[in-house]
Amino acid sequence: MKNKDAIIIDKKPLVLMYHSVGAPGPCEVGAELYCVNTENFRKQMEYISKVTRSLPTLRSGQAGHQVTSSQNTKDEEREKKDDREGMMEDGQEKRNHRPLTIDHRPIVITFDDGLLDNYTNAYPILKELGLKAYFFILASKIGTEGFMNWEQIKELKSAGMYIGSHGMTHRILTELNDADMEYELRKSKQLLEKNLACSSDYLSIPRGFYNQKVIAKAKEAGYKAIFTSNPKDNDGFTFGRIAVKGNWDTNYFIRVTKKGLSLKDKTKELLKNTSKKILGAKTYDTLRTTLLKPNSTS
Repeated sequence: MKNKDAIIIDKKPLVLMYHSVGAPGPCEVGAELYCVNTENFRKQMEYISKVTRSLPTLRSGQAGHQVTSSQNTKDEEREKKDDREGMMEDGQEKRNHRPLTIDHRPIVITFDDGLLDNYTNAYPILKELGLKAYFFILASKIGTEGFMNWEQIKELKSAGMYIGSHGMTHRILTELNDADMEYELRKSKQLLEKNLACSSDYLSIPRGFYNQKVIAKAKEAGYKAIFTSNPKDNDGFTFGRIAVKGNWDTNYFIRVTKKGLSLKDKTKELLKNTSKKILGAKTYDTLRTTLLKPNSTS
């Protein structure tokens, strides 16, 4: 049965990646660079709630990127009326030809790690504004200091948030043998599905390191898509994300949603991803803080 809210978007989605909201969480070195203070996060979400929809479910479609969403703006009833008037039957899918997002481009909100501040600081703002998001959970950390517990994760799920996997132990998948890689991918998925009584079909790649073998193993484990930290990734199974930095002001955030990263930040992303491939995980980690050092986004 087709989801009545399903639409086809011809442009690639803009997927935002958050980590800590409010204070740096207990994660790897450099995590503080991705800590967005609560005031800035609210401003960012208020902007999204005013101008677009947060479209939390992605899957590939033959005619483009099929995006399913229960999220609507404050003009929900007017938009629903317009949607009904603008729907056309093409024999396979109902396609909405009316722009629903910024420049026809959906925005997806994601969080990595399952940090407690996602629940205490980010979730209330999302709930207040009626926004939905993905929360990718580091399974072995559930209920430990600084991370959400099962009851909190279940509350997110009940509120319409999507709960995905971020692996079991945050190990770099490309450095693991087959057995350990399958453990990271399958055990985390099984644990989430057992405790939440729902499917967990999406994976956020721990630390951003992946290759064709990781993709193949993720598919074998039953994932429908993976989320990466490379903004350029987007082939219907891998969805690249833009990491929201703590030094972004609201104007730069708005610019990113409309035009993408500045040339300076694009260059930094290129250097980062090239370094990952050339240096490998261990050497890259040594240089990580320097490569990601905040600077002006003008």
